[in-house]
Amino acid sequence: MTVYVCKDDFESILSGIYDAGTSGRKRDDQRLEIWGKREPELFCQYIQVEKDRKKAESVQKTVKKILSPRVFQLLWEVSLSGSPEKADLMYRFLIDGFREGPKILHMLTIPSVSGMLELRRAVFREAHLLTGFVRFGRLQSGILAGSIGPKNDVLILLAEHFEDRLSGESWLLWDEKRDQAAVHRAGKETFLFRGIPEEAGQQVKAAGKQDLFADLWKQFVASVSIEERENRACQMTHMPLRYRKYMTEWQS
Repeated sequence: MTVYVCKDDFESILSGIYDAGTSGRKRDDQRLEIWGKREPELFCQYIQVEKDRKKAESVQKTVKKILSPRVFQLLWEVSLSGSPEKADLMYRFLIDGFREGPKILHMLTIPSVSGMLELRRAVFREAHLLTGFVRFGRLQSGILAGSIGPKNDVLILLAEHFEDRLSGESWLLWDEKRDQAAVHRAGKETFLFRGIPEEAGQQVKAAGKQDLFADLWKQFVASVSIEERENRACQMTHMPLRYRKYMTEWQS
């Protein structure tokens, strides 16, 4: 088995798909993996994929021409997933797609198609939840700052949402797990950056605690809760623990 190991970004995965598709090997004798997501296996040949923009663009053009722009859009959306299986699933999906043609999106009985749509749903569900769970605090500089640590790489989707909702504010949203941030200046475009200074990260974490409205928010949540009707199982369903560490009302 030949394993193409890709970095966890869209361009690297497309480069891996290009390498696998042009290798001349049988598709059942090779697969794609995300670096660091699986333990090495015996009797496998591991090939480190080098990110190559020309290869990625070649896959993009081929998919859009032979299948459809919507299929390529689905590939990008699935690349945001935190699933360790996403790279190989995208590769299998394209194999099936080039065999079946543009109608592939409607062939839900094919495992690669149903798998792709399931990962897409998970990405957009988490993004939707976080539009309600993100808590911004105001820094001394006047900038709104918040942090998240999602399973999926949904920062770009959240940036689009808050760019519309908070267009008149300057704000920063930091994905602590991936160390990337969306930065918006009032009335301007939003930019994504990888890697922020440690000091800035500490300020973002402390923003909710320093905000003048933090105590008022906690008091409001406490006042509307009904102790006799508390349902922890229901709470866990609608507000998993992994989100609470970033929410003002759950911080001590």
